Amino acid sequence: MKTYTYNIYTNIRTALAALLLTVFFAPAFAQDTVPEGFTPLFNGRDFTGWDIQPDRGAWKVENGVMHCYGKPSDPYFIISEKKYENFELYLDFRMSPKCNSGVTIHLIERDHGRESRMGMEIQVGDDAGSAPDVHSCAAIYDVVPPLMSAVKPAKHWNTYRIIMDWPMLLIELNGQIVQNENLDKNPRLKYRLRNGYIGLQNHGKEIEYRNIYIRELPSKEPQWTELFNGKDLRNWETSGNAEWKVENGVITVAGGSGYLISREVFEPDCEIQVFAAKNSTEVGNSGVFYNWQNETDRGYKTEFYDKTAQVKLKYMDYSFIPTQIINRNGESTVILNGIEVQRNAYHTSPSAGRIAIYHSAKDGMLKIDKIRIKRIEN
Repeated sequence: MKTYTYNIYTNIRTALAALLLTVFFAPAFAQDTVPEGFTPLFNGRDFTGWDIQPDRGAWKVENGVMHCYGKPSDPYFIISEKKYENFELYLDFRMSPKCNSGVTIHLIERDHGRESRMGMEIQVGDDAGSAPDVHSCAAIYDVVPPLMSAVKPAKHWNTYRIIMDWPMLLIELNGQIVQNENLDKNPRLKYRLRNGYIGLQNHGKEIEYRNIYIRELPSKEPQWTELFNGKDLRNWETSGNAEWKVENGVITVAGGSGYLISREVFEPDCEIQVFAAKNSTEVGNSGVFYNWQNETDRGYKTEFYDKTAQVKLKYMDYSFIPTQIINRNGESTVILNGIEVQRNAYHTSPSAGRIAIYHSAKDGMLKIDKIRIKRIEN
């Protein structure tokens, strides 16, 4: 089987190039045969290799295919048991009329932010022959429309070929190139998560999946440093009267107001991610300080809840919502649940500083699941 050498794709957009690629790199394996170098993600018999919790009967394996009945709606996604960064993925899907579904990549965990804004959702939908838009089949959901409409009508099998090799995302649908996107050049995609689970969506309509194969590609993402070990707060110090604890692998804080401050100092060019959960009806101003020096010079702050975007954020009670803070070239960008909510230009060259989590007494219980940081190379 022929496979892509991905660096030949540098924003190929012309119709002639697309035609040549389609002719020479079309899938060359027989139905139900594992392509050379690939691993099956579905064995045709059961859900080995997949997490389908909570299993309420919406998903079943029948006649060698995964069948989603759409009702009940849980689980909203079934997800691979393994996380993937860069990969080449094949899968077939067959939709019912008016079907709406999706293939999600780089899903970090269940209930950790909106899947289509943190990683990416490749749309699956019954819209054959319609003009492409950001919600069409093969769209990068809500961001990039497909280059053409290549989906077959409902009740016909379709084949996706998805190549994620950061920063390039190339997608074929039924042998036609429908996405060829440099994610680094798209401001709405450049800070999406780069490693995570693959998910198949249950959006209330029947759909079938089969012949799911994957081939991993080399890793490129800079290494994350986990700042919370899931056991204790040995890397942190506290200030104030808030009660910080570790319970069931999660930091919890309640009581008064106060800070959880990293002992380590970090260089300014970095990305920080904090996954926090609170009750959406509570009105305190808990959040993250970065470039923190001391309680007099607290650096910059972003809150865990952005009041101006509250409708779009859909902040669910005690669902872990990700805050991403990107410090780069004297500017910081803050993304909350996939939506940019803040941008700061430093008045002077930013210095190294600590990270501090703030808890407001008005917020009641606050939970922190993940705190991590990675260096950004300029």
